[in-house]
Amino acid sequence: MHQMKTRLMSLLVCILIAAGQALAADLDAPYTPTRAEWLRVYLAESVKITTDSWPLRVRVMVTVVNQNQQVMITLKPADGEKKPTREQRDACIAAVSEMVNRALAGYAWSKDLKVSVSFV
Repeated sequence: MHQMKTRLMSLLVCILIAAGQALAADLDAPYTPTRAEWLRVYLAESVKITTDSWPLRVRVMVTVVNQNQQVMITLKPADGEKKPTREQRDACIAAVSEMVNRALAGYAWSKDLKVSVSFV
């Protein structure tokens, strides 16, 4: 009985060690993002950098919908910001739309994507 418990315990330890090694990420492993992944990160960072200098701080969420060939940008006031006026929201939407359309026009594969920007 003692041998059986020892073997079961050894087996459990081996399984846990193997599982731990499988979960450990190799951060140097090569990885190529899809165009949608790259575009989402690139546009989110570009919009964030652009809007950081604005008086109204905004949070940005970028979604790329492959089926619709659409890029959807959602803006909202950053934590602690008061609700912007209609004019401020419209100005933000126009500026971000222009910036995103310029960025998409720079690549043959993204120039025809539809852009939707909303402020919630």
